[in-house]
Amino acid sequence: MAATGLENIGGLAFEIIVSKLEPCEVAAVACVNKRFKDWASDESLWSLYCSKDLALSSPLDPLGNPCSSFKAAYGAWREAYGMYPWPLVRRVKNVWDRIRIWLTGNFPEVLPTLCKGASEVELNELEKSLKVKLPLPTRVLYRFCDGQKVCTKVSSERVKNLCGLIGGYSYYNYLVNVFLLPLNVIIKETRDVTRLLEFTRPKYIVTAVSAYNEKMFFLDCEVGQLYVGTRNLLSRGEMMPCVPNGLIASVHDSRSGSQQDAMLLWLEEHVRRLENGIIKLREEGNIRSISLFPEQSPTCSLATTYGVQV
Repeated sequence: MAATGLENIGGLAFEIIVSKLEPCEVAAVACVNKRFKDWASDESLWSLYCSKDLALSSPLDPLGNPCSSFKAAYGAWREAYGMYPWPLVRRVKNVWDRIRIWLTGNFPEVLPTLCKGASEVELNELEKSLKVKLPLPTRVLYRFCDGQKVCTKVSSERVKNLCGLIGGYSYYNYLVNVFLLPLNVIIKETRDVTRLLEFTRPKYIVTAVSAYNEKMFFLDCEVGQLYVGTRNLLSRGEMMPCVPNGLIASVHDSRSGSQQDAMLLWLEEHVRRLENGIIKLREEGNIRSISLFPEQSPTCSLATTYGVQV
């Protein structure tokens, strides 16, 4: 049907048609003529795209600043993240939104420790400094949040809360509470650990550590796998993978829409467990933290032996 024929169908019918299109296709339709441009600029249409793609209920840009319209807000997001596959950007935004929502309702003390998103310049500087190429999902994760600042202390003797986003566990005198590192600390920690462990290939970077012992997490930038150092890390360089290798895909392929590295999968599973109550907030004395001890099936079971329940 010619464009002149479409003009005769009326605004309501046009709205129904364009609602079935993707935003980039609507933008192309707007180039046909002035009338099409007016129809394709309707705020209800772009508010729908902002809601569906970005979970935005008001027109905000990536920095949280108000925009003049939902169309302008959507354009600001696409411009800011245009160098990445859009499905990946939507997925990463979703996981950070879910993390912040859970923290707001359950552990708001962690929110001030989350840093604002890193810039492309800062990400490129890390790659240049450490001679690595970050997996695309990890780059986008850090565009939304550049790790955590160290939690503040209420006194020189006691920490107010164990604010590690990843959480941890404690038993006897052993304490683990894992923080997601910001880029500048990743550079420093990776250089220190590389010299200490004498890695033969510069592909590992330190992405998370416990603030109270030497527990460290390493991202293999070549394949996108995440490892946690074992108790034999320093003596043997021993590490364990955090995610099944078969789930990692297309970590450096910008043409694919199915990129996922272990960092993204790890955070998605972490927030899923928090949302479902598989892991919970624990309080000991006046100290609160995210406990990684599972509290629901199938990762948790109960047994009673000679009257003792474990």
